[in-house]
Amino acid sequence: MITGLALILGGCATTDTATPPPAPQRETRFLIDPRTGYTLPTDESIERRFETAWRLFQTGDLAQARRRLASLRSRAPEYAPAELAEAAVNLAEGRVESARGVVERLALRNPDWTAARVYEGEVAMAAGDTRRAWDIYRLLEGRPGLPVTVSERVNLLRQLLYNELYTAALTAPDEEAIRLLREALEVNPSAADGRLLLAEKLIAQRNLEEARRAIEPLVNSADVDRPEVQEALAEIDVGRGRYQEAIIRYERLARRTNEPRYTARLEEIKSTWSAANMPPQFTTALESPAITRGDFAVLLYWTVSSVRFAQNVGAPTIALDITDDVPGREEIIRAIALDIYEVDPVTRRVGPSRTVTVSSLARRTARVLTLRGANCTRGTAADPPESRVTRILAACGIVDPSVGLSPDQPVSGRTVAAVLERVERALQR
Repeated sequence: MITGLALILGGCATTDTATPPPAPQRETRFLIDPRTGYTLPTDESIERRFETAWRLFQTGDLAQARRRLASLRSRAPEYAPAELAEAAVNLAEGRVESARGVVERLALRNPDWTAARVYEGEVAMAAGDTRRAWDIYRLLEGRPGLPVTVSERVNLLRQLLYNELYTAALTAPDEEAIRLLREALEVNPSAADGRLLLAEKLIAQRNLEEARRAIEPLVNSADVDRPEVQEALAEIDVGRGRYQEAIIRYERLARRTNEPRYTARLEEIKSTWSAANMPPQFTTALESPAITRGDFAVLLYWTVSSVRFAQNVGAPTIALDITDDVPGREEIIRAIALDIYEVDPVTRRVGPSRTVTVSSLARRTARVLTLRGANCTRGTAADPPESRVTRILAACGIVDPSVGLSPDQPVSGRTVAAVLERVERALQR
């Protein structure tokens, strides 16, 4: 009985069974079979010996694989796949520099040897040189008979290199960031965030044509409705002077997102558009560092609609110093007709060239609000003169421009325009 059992067990021990090929280890799975793309004829016995050594490498038995490969190379020193396989062992053991010399020499000697080029890319990857690895791998794309791991590595490298370039661009100066983002999009043209950031940088540099080209693929995709895309398109429109198109985009953004920054930018563009359509005297007054009474009348007329479109305006008092050659003559006459400016009863002059100071701006602003009937001025008529201006401005939500400044300090056109825009809003309420 025992003898029979021993025979049975012995028979089981000597029976051949089919063993499936071992799966490559994760850390070495991109190290493809060194024979891939090797075209020189080889003896079958050498092939069998190499197959045994390579299977040991795939199972992770690196020591045995190295011994087998050394034995094979002593028998067939001209068989290059064995040398390349030894480099694979070095890479698997983390000895990158030991592998580098062998791999680079073999790849240089055999530029069409697919496995040698793949290993060259893996040496670069192990050394942390993502750019070098990408440059090598992308030259392999399209070759026939490539293992699927090559495509996997190309896709991984595409994302890794793109991420490196994009991350570097986030903190780089604009010129450097633009260069990095251009490279990033060459690696991964479908990356929406890179396209958006590149467009933003180019817009800031006033390179509107390239900005439009950079963002065009997103316009023709599902990303077109992203707020960032619409914002970039709006800014390109602004840069090209297409204010109406930009205003439409920002109005939609403001409604869809309820973000205050879109509303604020919308108002800025409206002001810019309005200024772009203004007569020359308005632009001159707006850019003046120290405006005159004539400049104030111009800014007032073109900013406050109840002044520009006032009804039933009486005949203005004649002022001797408002001649035909005075800049802003018509706007000054309208200010006189609305009693915003008084003509001196003795000299018959209004003084269009006199400088406007912060204190006179505060008084004139309060006068405009009162004369044009702003609701916020109600109940201030009985206030003493010395406090009435301050109260009117506060009630109408306008910061007193004279606070903290010398009363005689001149004011710029931009400052006055900002105050008058608030006057316009107060009159509309």
